[in-house]
Amino acid sequence: MNIEITFRSDDLPKALREYAAKQLERLERFGEEFEKGEFVFVREAGEIACEAILHRHKGEPFVAHDRAPEGRSAVDSVVDKLNRQILKFKEKHSAKARRHRAAE
Repeated sequence: MNIEITFRSDDLPKALREYAAKQLERLERFGEEFEKGEFVFVREAGEIACEAILHRHKGEPFVAHDRAPEGRSAVDSVVDKLNRQILKFKEKHSAKARRHRAAE
């Protein structure tokens, strides 16, 4: 997966870039193959706004937003949101496949 991390504020630490990339790579364990992962960080009113987008090969991307006083906590909450979205998507689609097999 290609990972793109953008800081729209220059005063954010570079260690945050490595931490975000590492956390985004962990989402590949679900077996879903993603084309590209994006993180966008913006410092606004003393908080860090974080947005993550996971582009899939087919279908709509997974998107999550959050704000936090610290960058790592924003990354963690965004990754948790993406985690829940992926699990919900996989459960929904695997249940549909089982339902069709049972009808045969």
